[in-house]
Amino acid sequence: MRVALLFNARPMQTPDSLPEDWYEEYDKPETIAAVAFALEGIGARVTPLPFDRCLPRKLDEGSYDFVFNIAEGHGRRCREAVPAAICELLGIPYTGSDPLTLALTLDKWLARRAVSPEVPVARAAKIESDADVPALETILYPAIVKPNDEGSSKGIRSDSVVSDAGEAADLCRRLRESYGCPVLVEEFLPGTEVTVGMAGNGKSTRLLGMMEVAPADENEQFVYSVEVKRDWRNRVRYYVPPRIDQGARKEVERLAMTAYVLLGCRDIARIDFRFDGNGRPRFLECNPLPGLDPDNSDIVLLSKRDIAYDHLVQGILLAAAGRNGVSLS
Repeated sequence: MRVALLFNARPMQTPDSLPEDWYEEYDKPETIAAVAFALEGIGARVTPLPFDRCLPRKLDEGSYDFVFNIAEGHGRRCREAVPAAICELLGIPYTGSDPLTLALTLDKWLARRAVSPEVPVARAAKIESDADVPALETILYPAIVKPNDEGSSKGIRSDSVVSDAGEAADLCRRLRESYGCPVLVEEFLPGTEVTVGMAGNGKSTRLLGMMEVAPADENEQFVYSVEVKRDWRNRVRYYVPPRIDQGARKEVERLAMTAYVLLGCRDIARIDFRFDGNGRPRFLECNPLPGLDPDNSDIVLLSKRDIAYDHLVQGILLAAAGRNGVSLS
C-alpha cells in the first residue's frame, strides 16, 4: 500500500513578527521519521508530504492508496480541517477525523458547547472584541486566559492565570493582537489534570490510557503552559494511572467516551479534563490530531505502558483502513 504521510515541518526559526510559539504544533524531523518507520513495519510504502499549496497536485498525481494525516494546515480555526478536506476532494481515504470534527475541536468555545451538558465544563466567556469585555464580570476568579483556536498550549504562559476581570481584559487584548483570534476566559480549576487517549470507531472504540499531568513542585499553581511543556523533564511528573480513586477514573473514562462520540472523533483522539474544587471532572478540550513525538507527546506517554510506539501508530492506520473497508495488503 502506498501511503502519503501529511505533515507540517517545524521551521528552524520563527519570524520576529510572529509569537515565538507560533509553530509549536508542527513536527520535528525525528517525529516524521518515527511515524514513517512504524508504518513501514506493516508493509506500507511511505512518502512524507509537507502541507503546502502544492499538496493537492502532489496527492492527485501520486496514486496513493491512503493518507496518514498529522498535518496541522495553515490559517486560523479551520486550518486543521483543510488537509482532510483535500483528501475528501480527491477521494483518497485518510486517517483521523473528518473536516467538521477537526474544525469544531480546534475552536475551544464551540467544542465546549458541543459536549455540554452531557460532559460538564467550567464557566467561561469568549472575548472577540472589546465589546465582549463586560462578559468577564460573569466569570469566577481566578481564571485562565488562552487563545480560543490554538493547540499545543500556544499562548498559554505562566502568567495566564488572572485574579480579576481587569487583568483578564488586559491579557485578552494582548492575545488577540498576537494570535489574531478570539480568547477563551475560563474559570481556573484547581484540581488534578488528566488526559485520556481514545482510539477506534463505533463499537470498537476503546480507552488507550489515562494519565495525570502534575507539577514536579506540588506546591505551585500548575498550568500546563508552553514553558512547562518545553521543560517537561524538570517541571512535570506524569502518573499512569492517575492518582485518583477508581470511581473518578471510571467517571473520566465515561466522559471521555461521551465527548469522543459527540465530537465525531475517528481512529484516535486525546481528551483533556481537570477537576474543580469539589473534585468533579470538567472537560477542557479535545485533540483529534494528537502529537506523535516518540519521546514526549502525551498520547505516547499515557499509552506506552501497554502499547509500543510502533503499534500505536500502526493502530491508527489499521483503524482507518477498517473504517474505509481497505485492505493493507
